Amino acid sequence: MPVKGSALATVLAWACLLGAAAAPLFQTLSWLVFPDFIERLIMSASGTQDLSWLELPIRLGGMAICLPVALVTSYALLNLRSFFRHTSHGRTFSRRALVGFKVFAWSVAALAILVPLQGAALSAFLSWCAPGEGGQLQLELGSDDLTTLFVALVFVSVAHLLDRACAQQDELDSII
Repeated sequence: MPVKGSALATVLAWACLLGAAAAPLFQTLSWLVFPDFIERLIMSASGTQDLSWLELPIRLGGMAICLPVALVTSYALLNLRSFFRHTSHGRTFSRRALVGFKVFAWSVAALAILVPLQGAALSAFLSWCAPGEGGQLQLELGSDDLTTLFVALVFVSVAHLLDRACAQQDELDSII
């Protein structure tokens, strides 16, 4: 008999796998294969119209700055996938499922810190490479970033509570 919610957990596990593959692939393709996308983002953010200086070596540098966040995102999604896979088989509170959820939660907390730093590093790099800009550092930390960090820390707290509950249940099971 299928476990209640197993179909949703299975779909979410597949969605996590697709997202984990898409994150670094999207960054790589955006910077190397379809630079028009990146150029439009830069133009809308900076108002600069001439991006003739945005050649392959600079795009490689931009990709190198953006890829770590994409890889952490993939890592987080793969661990969340592990949680959903265990959940789809009725093992939501198994050690392996909870480890996946805990790593996901910590990864999201790391992303909440890394994303603004990535934006600052990218703005500094691109302004340093742009002719006539002279290099500027722009660090933006908004309420969305703080909300993401708060939600991530809630996930971390829930993951640790579930882990403690699982340990207590294991202890009770060993006594009985």
